[in-house]
Formats: sequence, structure tokens, C-alpha cells
Amino acid sequence: MMTSNVIEVVNFKLNTNAKLAQFHIANNAFQNFIDQQPGVLYRSLAKQPDTSDYIDVIYFATPADAKRVSDAFSENETCQQFAKLIEKQSVQLVKYEVLSQTACQQS
Repeated sequence: MMTSNVIEVVNFKLNTNAKLAQFHIANNAFQNFIDQQPGVLYRSLAKQPDTSDYIDVIYFATPADAKRVSDAFSENETCQQFAKLIEKQSVQLVKYEVLSQTACQQS
């Protein structure tokens, strides 16, 4: 069954001068921002072991929700503090339409 859900996948590396502790603080604040956004179903941040490669995956209820959060990202101070720690040239953002999925389970 097709849904209107959208997945945004962002691959990135941290700036070479970014401190891991800074990034954790900024990520926690960004997660709080994301948790308050209507239409956000799920977010997961992961790091590839032994590399500086990160992947950020966010599930949105609709394309409009994804656009609204994306627009807010560029203007929100919390989001910009998070973005400042990321190497801009490394960012690869791709959006996908969900074709099928299992229900998200809360652990």
C-alpha cells in the first residue's frame, strides 16, 4: 500500500574543527526541535564506525511536512547551530517517497 510519507536522508561529515561534545549538544537541541514539529514521524542519526561519515534519516507524514521543516531549518537558530558543525561540501540530501513500511515500534 502506498503512503504519502516522505523520507529525507542526509549524509554528512563534521567540520574538521568541530568538537564531538559540541556536536552532541547541538544534536540534542536539534532533536528537541524535530520532536516538536508536527508531521515528523521518526528521526535517526547514525555514524559509520571508524569514519567521520554520518547519516540523518527523518520520516515525514507528508511532503508538505518535509517542506515546512526544511524551510524552518534555514531560519531556526537551533538548527543553524547544528548546521555550523557540518562540512557544507559533504552534505548530500535526498528525499524518497515511501512505497511500503512496517509500523514504527516504540521501545
